[in-house]
Amino acid sequence: MKLWKGVVLASGLVWVCVLATATTGQTEIIEKSDHWKNFLAVYAWPQAITGDFKVKGVEDNLDVTYSDVFDKLKAFFLAHYEGLSGNWGVWLDGSYAQLEANNDHPGGVIPGRRQYKVNQWLVELAIPYRFAWNPVVADAFIGGRYSRMYAEVAIPSRALKTDNTIQWVDPFVGARVFIPLDKKWYIGLRGDIGGFGIGKASDLALNGSVSINWQINELFSLHAGYRAYYLKYNEDEHEWNATQHGPWLGIGLTF
Repeated sequence: MKLWKGVVLASGLVWVCVLATATTGQTEIIEKSDHWKNFLAVYAWPQAITGDFKVKGVEDNLDVTYSDVFDKLKAFFLAHYEGLSGNWGVWLDGSYAQLEANNDHPGGVIPGRRQYKVNQWLVELAIPYRFAWNPVVADAFIGGRYSRMYAEVAIPSRALKTDNTIQWVDPFVGARVFIPLDKKWYIGLRGDIGGFGIGKASDLALNGSVSINWQINELFSLHAGYRAYYLKYNEDEHEWNATQHGPWLGIGLTF
């Protein structure tokens, strides 16, 4: 908790400095341009998680609520890069979440109180095509999402501990819309679907986000929203069937 208080305080000081020097700017990220335009952002996504998972046949429940998110989630952050010229672009997005918790599990093949740990990496690469500029900005995109997950489950009463690392790539397709409100503010909507059980891909991956965005000046922007990510993966004795959802906050740089 002391670490996160320090992060929040430092972020607040950064924003005081940015706002103190800010001048009116247009929504640079969605303005049409024939030259290559870059956008870089970092985010924090404190997420609630509901669902269940299985590691080498040992199952457990996931139950992280907003009330204990800072206790059970030890790390959560995202970084996003995007480049666009004309109608075509590319983006690279990465996120990491680390979860540690314990719960009671009276049922199942092996009952008993669990202690579990999950480390999740998500890296996606996508190609967007901008097919509309007015009255809204709209993109269709296709890409791939690399998932790497380390999961560990221990049952102290049985002196049992099992862990494993799994990884796969999900193809996905989707669309997003930017709705300008004025020269500085716009709303963003995004949705995509992937997995489809192709090869070693997940059975289903659903991702959706809504955001409010403020272009402070030509360089800096502030972004806040809500994201939900559902993933169903089943491979041999390893399963993950859960929804991660929650608010996020980020700062962006356009250059």
